[in-house]
Amino acid sequence: MSVFRFKEFSIIQDRSAMKVGTDAMLLGAFIQPNQKGNCLEIGTGTGVISLMITQRSSELKITALDIDSESIEEANQNFNNSPWKDRVEGVLGDFLEYSTSQKYDLIVSNPPYFENGLLNESKRKASSRHEASLPLIDLFQKSCFLLTEKGVFVLILPSQSASKWIDKALEMNLNCFKEITVFGKPNLPKRSILFFSKENKEIIREVLIIRNLDNTYTEEYKRLTIDFHGVEL
Repeated sequence: MSVFRFKEFSIIQDRSAMKVGTDAMLLGAFIQPNQKGNCLEIGTGTGVISLMITQRSSELKITALDIDSESIEEANQNFNNSPWKDRVEGVLGDFLEYSTSQKYDLIVSNPPYFENGLLNESKRKASSRHEASLPLIDLFQKSCFLLTEKGVFVLILPSQSASKWIDKALEMNLNCFKEITVFGKPNLPKRSILFFSKENKEIIREVLIIRNLDNTYTEEYKRLTIDFHGVEL
């Protein structure tokens, strides 16, 4: 059994289409959730991001959605094995067909982002990795519709496409109020974590470097993830 152990919970990841990775760690660690309210995670996979968010909130309720049946079964297993099983639930479904009257205070996604790459030979991994399975424009539009007036939409994207989607979001009345550029190593921008809301706020720009040139983790990355890692990095 493949198990990824955190300080307060563990992730079984034998059947999920996508395993625990750096993008999920970054997204889960950077989100500082409200203590109360409702959260929707789109494309939960193993459920790791939902559990990281739940660990930092006392009453927040999370719906974790995924289109892949084996992933959602495994996510629910991880939720049920966690200390917060009453506050997080995995739901099988396609986000574009997801029907609910609920509005969300927080919407989170580590979306498919290989816009032009060849489809992976594994159909399940292709659905998790390629934008064809969930076009980003549709993700933004429906997330905007489901967001409360003071809610926050957070996602992680390749750095080179961040500016494009900040501009496109404005056309939907979503304002990017924080952009965190993540560098794999110095001078190597890799991802951008973008925070959006319907409120008009001045954008804050931050930078995080994951590894030093000698491949060791930076002190800032260690501080960011200290609440979650069960072992010293």
